[in-house]
Amino acid sequence: LPVAPARIEIVRVLDAFCAAIARRDVRAVLDLFLPRDDVMVVTSEDATLRDRNELEGFLERHAHSSTTYSWEWERWVVAVEDDVAWLLAEGVETATTPSGGVRAPYRMTLLCLHRDGRWRIAQAHGSSPHHP
Repeated sequence: LPVAPARIEIVRVLDAFCAAIARRDVRAVLDLFLPRDDVMVVTSEDATLRDRNELEGFLERHAHSSTTYSWEWERWVVAVEDDVAWLLAEGVETATTPSGGVRAPYRMTLLCLHRDGRWRIAQAHGSSPHHP
């Protein structure tokens, strides 16, 4: 696969993932992941999701919560090797509740595989760096 177009596609996967989370669109988020049971997500909170069922349950709970998450990315780096790509995005997360919003530095990594003509997420990891 040509590297430059693949990098653009991986950033589009990141954008689609973040937009679907912000919309609370469980099906759209799940569709961005590989159609396998062993996908993984490590959230910036306590949740470590080790399979598709845990991911779906987490997304369903989020869809019914009062907090909406959104991200503004300041920079990202994408690497591609054949049908595997990985991304590191750095920016700011906003957690909005009925009482207001909280902004914090945020990092996200994605590991993606190219399958059936499109890039899909195999693993996602989000973190809020702590600055004492």
